[in-house]
Amino acid sequence: MSYSRPDETWGYEPPEAAAPPEDPAWDATRQEAEPTRAERRRTAAAPRPGATGAYRTAGADGREDHTLPPPGTPLLHRLPALAVTVVVSAGLVLGAQMERPVYAAGIAVLQLAAVALVTWVRKVEGAWVALAVASALALAADWVAVMWTPVSLLPITVLLALAFGAAVAGQLLRREHTGVTESLGFTMLLCVAVCGYACYIALSRLGSAPPAMYSAVVAAGTAILAARAVDLVMPDPRINRQVTRGAFGIVIGTMCGTASAAYAGLVIEGPEPSHAAIGGLFVALIAVLSDLACGYMSASRRIDGAGTAPNPVVSAAGPLLAFALTGPVVYLLSAYYMID
Repeated sequence: MSYSRPDETWGYEPPEAAAPPEDPAWDATRQEAEPTRAERRRTAAAPRPGATGAYRTAGADGREDHTLPPPGTPLLHRLPALAVTVVVSAGLVLGAQMERPVYAAGIAVLQLAAVALVTWVRKVEGAWVALAVASALALAADWVAVMWTPVSLLPITVLLALAFGAAVAGQLLRREHTGVTESLGFTMLLCVAVCGYACYIALSRLGSAPPAMYSAVVAAGTAILAARAVDLVMPDPRINRQVTRGAFGIVIGTMCGTASAAYAGLVIEGPEPSHAAIGGLFVALIAVLSDLACGYMSASRRIDGAGTAPNPVVSAAGPLLAFALTGPVVYLLSAYYMID
């Protein structure tokens, strides 16, 4: 008894071979036009148009594609963030020892700079409303932080609520009402930011709170500096492919900020080292994430096809927004937790 293996190719008919060309001259030209294997390798190894490192901004057709991950930021464009962090940290600590009107004037400069740069980074419809409301609120919040007695966040909170009404009224005055929700939300973000800077003025007026504020500011500044410094040497892996910030910098920056707050608690007379460390952890985490938020705002604007702000502007806006959004947290921790 014999066994015959079934035909495994049943039901499959190979395609017919193409007929040879009738014109031999045409065939020779076609063979010369076809690239060899070595030429194909050289073409694949050659950098594509718009390529920079592992990321490229050009599609397969060679045209720029704004939806692709952007290349890394040049070194010189990363330095403004380090300079702004050092200046703001030193200004918040040393300025608290000056007269309150002088300190408030310096804070007002930081507020207006933060409003202008963050608005530049995240361009929204009706940006004049955000600029006008946030600038007016900054001046009013600084005045009540200096003059209001007793020291409290209540007048600043009331002004923030009034600013919300002013922002809504400003949206109604616009000729075109496109992007109203986004514009209103961005306006309130700037309002919270300028009120955060005013919290430093109010905190400097509390008798035993400034030492705790110093340790919190040191934690925020150290966290941002460490995160930015780590990004210089370890930019990959990114926290997001569209955001030019490394994941290692976020983690290491938070750890360094916590450690610096604990050490400041040992050196500065006032807060307990354990309380300073726990408070520094919250402050450092909020500062690093707020700094990262500017990168996300720039990436969202780029993906939408609206272009981006210059890299130095995005780099400088991050620390300004970070110190602004950590202001209320620093006030609450310094006034009710870090000190007895």
